[in-house]
Amino acid sequence: MTTVTATLDELTDEQLEALLNQRRENKAREQSEKRTAYEGLKEQVIKSLCMSAIDVNRALWAFKVHAFSEMTALYALLQEYSQRHADGDGNFTIESADKAFKIEYSRQERGGFDERSVQAEKHIIDFVNKQFAGDPTTHKLITSLLERKKGALDINLVQKLYSMEDAYQDENWLAGIRLLKESWNPSESKDYIRFYQKVKTEYKLINLNFASVII
Repeated sequence: MTTVTATLDELTDEQLEALLNQRRENKAREQSEKRTAYEGLKEQVIKSLCMSAIDVNRALWAFKVHAFSEMTALYALLQEYSQRHADGDGNFTIESADKAFKIEYSRQERGGFDERSVQAEKHIIDFVNKQFAGDPTTHKLITSLLERKKGALDINLVQKLYSMEDAYQDENWLAGIRLLKESWNPSESKDYIRFYQKVKTEYKLINLNFASVII
C-alpha cells in the first residue's frame, strides 16, 4: 500500500486548518495526560509521605516518653546509690560495659537570680577570703563561678557551687549557697537526651534530628 503525502502547497486552506486543529488537539491531550499523571503522583506522594511521617512521629513520641522515663528512673536510683542530695543539676553520662554505646542526659534551665543573690555572693566572698587567703588557686576557682555576664550570674556555673555545698561547714559558705538557691526563679527548663554509638575509636551521634540528617 502506497501512502501519498501531500506537500503544504498542495493542501487547501480547509485541509491546513484541519491539520492544525488536529495538532492542537493532540498537544492538548498530551498536556492533559501529563497533568493527570502529575496530579495523580502528587496526591500519592503527599498521602504516602504524610502517613509515613505520622507513623515516624508516633514512634518518636513513644520512644521519647520511654527514654525520659527510663533515664529519670535511672538518675533517681543513681542519687540513691551514690547518696547524693537530690538538688543536683540532673546532668549525667552513662556508657555500656563494652563501651559500644553512650547516653548523655542534660538539663538546660532558664531563669534568673533575684536580689538575694547579691547577699549570697557577699557571704561566699567573705568565706573564700578567709578560708583561702593563702590558696590563690582555690580562691580563683570558687570566685570564678560567681562571674556575672551582663550583670547576671550563670546558672551553669552556680550549679557547680551547689555540688560543693557539703565540702565546707562555714556559716558564710552555707548561708551563701542557701541564698543562691532561694534567689533562683526558673522560667522554664528543657531536658535533652543524646545517644551515641562507637564507630572505630570515636562515639558518633545517633541522629534523631530530621533536619540535620545527611543523605
